Amino acid sequence: MRMEGGVYYIPIIINGNSMEFIFDTGASIISISQTEANFLFKQGKLTKSDILGTQDFIDANGDISQGVVINLRGVQIGNKLLKNVKASVVNNSVAPLLLGQSALGKFGSFTIDNKHGYLIIN
Repeated sequence: MRMEGGVYYIPIIINGNSMEFIFDTGASIISISQTEANFLFKQGKLTKSDILGTQDFIDANGDISQGVVINLRGVQIGNKLLKNVKASVVNNSVAPLLLGQSALGKFGSFTIDNKHGYLIIN
């Protein structure tokens, strides 16, 4: 994990593709932008059967927007793999990738080692 501008970034493998997410314990769900979703579709890493529907989301500013909810078949952090994790696709090409509670909650407990820059999943 690396810190930049007071934010932790974590390398994650989503459906076999490496990406870097912001560690966001306040986000209820993993969030990706339309750009990343389109890339995953083009690579065959997301399919129509992975689309679960739509949902309204409230962002940190209190704004409400509608997003598409998808199923991520594989979310891997280090050697820990989660299967079938819900994520939202934000209709914004520059939205950050957020690692939210839909994944973090499935891991159970975790610790942050600030000194060495590690996320330790118990």
